Amino acid sequence: MDNTTEITPATQTVPVLVPQTEASRILSKSEKWLERDRWAGPTIPYVKMGRHVRYRVADLLAYIDANTKPAADTAA
Repeated sequence: MDNTTEITPATQTVPVLVPQTEASRILSKSEKWLERDRWAGPTIPYVKMGRHVRYRVADLLAYIDANTKPAADTAA
């Protein structure tokens, strides 16, 4: 019995990964801010491949959503 599964675009979604430079641009933060975030205990998940650090775009967008504050209600 063959227990292997072929990975194809129909069976697996591959996350979009961006380097630290692109992640800093998306978040409007410095690269040093991202480095400090990783050293201090990451608030944004990251992927480490050898010496390279990558961020999933979905994680960056989730971080933005989680840190979005509602506008103050000025109608009283």
